[in-house]
Amino acid sequence: MVLSIDSFSDILGISLINNNKPLIRESFYKIKPYSELIIARLSQIFCEFSLKKEEITKIVVNKGPGSFTSLRVGITVAKTISYALNIPVYAYISLDVMAYRYRYFKGNITVLVNAGKGEIYIRRYISDGKNIKPISEITLEKLKLFQEKDTNGLIITKNVNIDKQHIEIVDDLSVDGCFYALKQNLQEDVMRLEPLYIRGL
Repeated sequence: MVLSIDSFSDILGISLINNNKPLIRESFYKIKPYSELIIARLSQIFCEFSLKKEEITKIVVNKGPGSFTSLRVGITVAKTISYALNIPVYAYISLDVMAYRYRYFKGNITVLVNAGKGEIYIRRYISDGKNIKPISEITLEKLKLFQEKDTNGLIITKNVNIDKQHIEIVDDLSVDGCFYALKQNLQEDVMRLEPLYIRGL
């Protein structure tokens, strides 16, 4: 069984995946502190479903970019569980999974995540209708500058208000992120795993 935690935004996602199927998926909107909620809810879930902690064989977590404080909480919980159960931890990039959701779109994909203070995290991808691949690094950009540019293809956003036609991700990434991280074998060194921090130019 795989435990997946997503804390990169104002929505906390907790999922348990068993035999490649979501067994449990829960989302909590703007409820903090995340650390207390994650631990308490996991204990309740295991009690309600008569599960044992030893049944978790892998843990997956979102490493951002996103809300740095929230990401740190999710990653700390994931690392603690990894240590305690001696299981591997996998981590994915939030923008990559947002793009992955729309991999069946053929063409250019641009993903934006609110970085605060009028800035966005941005990454561009190309999709052949089955698979996606990044064609740029993740950068920090002024939202106003992005608004002034012509952008072709599909635009996917998280907590970003733009004038252009786009798709807004309104839920968490815990399930898709889990499948993506395992498919891409994104195993991390638990000692070195930290939230992804993107510096501005």
